[in-house]
Amino acid sequence: MNTIIRKVRPEEYGFLREFLYQAIYLPEGVEPPPRSVVDLPELQVYIRDFGTQPADHCLVAELEEKVVGAAWSRIMEDYGHIDNDTPSLAISLLPEYRRLGIGTRLLNGLLLLLRENGYRRASLSVQKENPALRLYQRAGFRIAAKKGTEYLMLWDSTWAVQQENMDMEAEKQRESYIRRWFSMWLDRNDTGIEELFAPDAVYIESWGPEYHGSRKIKLWFDEWNTRGTVERWDIRQYFHKRGQTVVEWTFRCAMTDGTVQSFDGLSLIRWNEAGQICFLQEFGCNENRYDPYAQGDTPVFREEQALWF
Repeated sequence: MNTIIRKVRPEEYGFLREFLYQAIYLPEGVEPPPRSVVDLPELQVYIRDFGTQPADHCLVAELEEKVVGAAWSRIMEDYGHIDNDTPSLAISLLPEYRRLGIGTRLLNGLLLLLRENGYRRASLSVQKENPALRLYQRAGFRIAAKKGTEYLMLWDSTWAVQQENMDMEAEKQRESYIRRWFSMWLDRNDTGIEELFAPDAVYIESWGPEYHGSRKIKLWFDEWNTRGTVERWDIRQYFHKRGQTVVEWTFRCAMTDGTVQSFDGLSLIRWNEAGQICFLQEFGCNENRYDPYAQGDTPVFREEQALWF
């Protein structure tokens, strides 16, 4: 779908009446009210004389030359009112265009538009059971107050900067823990396995073994280092997303029986709220790769056994 998010045109202000009606949350099984409900004074504040006040801003979603959604703001005495300097927001889509990601684009676009016009904060009201609550939380809104069956929510642009700084610090900490874990193997020295891993952590090696609990992980570490030596475990790059990290690496070890293993890999790591590793799963890839179709359309595979996956 080629959905366009753009500023509303003055001749389209009349559309807000329909989108205000579509913004009314109806629990399952409740009959929709008549469209005349938007003529009530407490709802008219959202749209009456729209475009005449400084904080009146609106974006619409257009699909195949049809306006299918709108998000707008104004400073008003509505359900989401915080103060006379903070615009309240409203957003809605025609029913057949919901759950397609359009609402997210509209809301993020409106928040950007407000920032560009000098507004640091925005507010709204949402029913506690309304699925749109998750949309607002993803956009950075926080619950400011509980009012019966509704939440009063507030968005502050400075929170995003603060959160970004916190995320960066958390990522640096996580990367230092991963380097510490790899260094333990290279140095054959436990410098705090039971501190690094949660007591109920799960560790899965790429070739099958699975260890439950930090004590079992420590047992494996101590026992393995009597049978082999890690010669190389180099980190190539990290990827972070919320409470997860993926690290790409190369690995080489030599066992006391003369076996040498060398491969590339990834570790998928999940962190608990205390900053410990609570789950780690390794994925291996043979570094000695080849094209089985190099000599024609019939594949020729090496007769070798991979020991690590």
